[in-house]
Amino acid sequence: MTTTLVTDVVPKGRKGIEIKTNKISVIAAIIRPIISVLTFFSIGAYIGNLGNDEWQWLIIPSIISFSLFIYFWFFFGKTTKKEAFIRSQFAKETGLYFIPNWLKKMNLKYFFNELNKKYRKDFDDELWDDKLIGLSKYDPKFSLLFCLTALDGELNNDVRKKELINTITKKFANNI
Repeated sequence: MTTTLVTDVVPKGRKGIEIKTNKISVIAAIIRPIISVLTFFSIGAYIGNLGNDEWQWLIIPSIISFSLFIYFWFFFGKTTKKEAFIRSQFAKETGLYFIPNWLKKMNLKYFFNELNKKYRKDFDDELWDDKLIGLSKYDPKFSLLFCLTALDGELNNDVRKKELINTITKKFANNI
């Protein structure tokens, strides 16, 4: 099984980049149709037996299944403010709305190299994470430095860079 981040819809299908399979997305794709059918039938059974006192207990599975329907369709697996902030930074730099830990190593390297080329036009070092510390999210270089640090942290499994991204994200994500 593969997962694709769709980047474009074309007449012959879709274009995109292959990403790691997200367990939450798979679970949602399985549970949503099941809970939808269950909700439809339980509410239908309750309404069909509305005047019959013997079948009034059907209200319980109807309420439970409807509550689960609302949860799985509108809350389960939805983007958090933190994720939205990270994805918006990558959208500014790459045009794609993703989180680095979704990417396979090949794509991590590709995006890292592309952003590194962009960085090298203005700087002659690899201290993007140092430049990011204390920088305002409104600074024109913020998203480039943020993305490079996040990609570098993910690509090299650099705990310090991952913690820096986490700290910055917590600081700015609530202001979205």
